[in-house]
Amino acid sequence: MKRSSVRILLGLALLSTGVAAYFAPPQAGEAVVLSERSVKAASPAASSEHEAPSALRPAMPARPDDVLGIKPREFGDERDGASAVFASTQWTPPPKPAQAEPAPPPASQPAPAPQAPPLPFRVLGRFSEDGHDGVFLQHNEQNLVVRVGDTIAEVYKVESFNGTTLTLRYAPLNQQQTLEVGGSN
Repeated sequence: MKRSSVRILLGLALLSTGVAAYFAPPQAGEAVVLSERSVKAASPAASSEHEAPSALRPAMPARPDDVLGIKPREFGDERDGASAVFASTQWTPPPKPAQAEPAPPPASQPAPAPQAPPLPFRVLGRFSEDGHDGVFLQHNEQNLVVRVGDTIAEVYKVESFNGTTLTLRYAPLNQQQTLEVGGSN
C-alpha cells in the first residue's frame, strides 16, 4: 500500500472511534458514588472535636457531582502546601556591603617588558653534511630542515648552532632564545 492510502485508513479509523465514543451510552456501574463517610464529611453539621480545624482541612464539595470538577485555586492558596513547591528559592548568600575600592598601585612601578613566547618547535633530530650541521624541527605539523642563517615562519632566525644548543632570534621583539637539540649519534 502507498503511504497516502495508509494515512487515509488511519484517519478514518480515528474518526470512527471518536464518533463511537461520543454516541456511546453510559454503562450502569460507571457512576461515581460517594461513600457514607464522605457524605457526612461534606455536610457542615458533621464536625467534631477530633477533626482538624476548618482552616487546615480542605474544603469538601457540597454536592457529589462537584467531586470530579476541576476548580481553579486562588493565587496564594496554601491549604495543602503544594504552592510552596514552586516558590523561588535563593541559594546564594546575600551580597556583602560595598567596600571602598583599593587605591590603584603607584605609577612608579614600570610595566614588565614584553617577552617572546615559548618556542613552538619540537626537535626531531640533527645531521651533519659536508661539515655543515643542521637540525630537523617540527613546527605546526610541518617537518623542517634548518641551518644557521635560515628564517623560520618569518619570525625566527637561526643565529648559531654550537654543540647541543640551537640559538634563535625572535624578530618582533629582537630577543634571543635557545633550544636544546641533544647530542650527536
